[in-house]
Amino acid sequence: MIELQKEGRYDKAVQVVQNWIDVSHDGLMYEQIAFVYIAKAYKKPANRDESIRRAEESLQKALSFFDRQSQNELSLEPFEIGGAYEILADISDKDKCRLYEKARVLFVRQLPMIKRDSYTAYGHTTRPEPVRSDVRKHFDAVNGKSSKAGCQANSEH
Repeated sequence: MIELQKEGRYDKAVQVVQNWIDVSHDGLMYEQIAFVYIAKAYKKPANRDESIRRAEESLQKALSFFDRQSQNELSLEPFEIGGAYEILADISDKDKCRLYEKARVLFVRQLPMIKRDSYTAYGHTTRPEPVRSDVRKHFDAVNGKSSKAGCQANSEH
């Protein structure tokens, strides 16, 4: 997939990831597809609006997949998906306000999910405060960029 992206063959890269989804049933693959379309939006500005639309569709699928899973462990999916929406808003000419708002809502959603004193992922134990701080940093950045873009202010934390 990465090699296909490097070659500018974005649609083929998406097709490869889509095949992985069909086999693995892994919601993270939807995020991968979104990032392929984000890369395409950067590299091929003539198709930017279509790439943003397709990236957003993939993010919605990733979020739907996440919402169907049991949430026993800490998951950073809302933060990661929110970050992708933030990137989409940054590169969008038409839908900045709507996309920043989607990012903001996901960052707000993520914060109460970070509740323990520590969590372990991939064999590494981490304190949650740096994660909370990173979510807040993105939340504040989205609020600032949203305001700068002339969007209706929303400061809920």
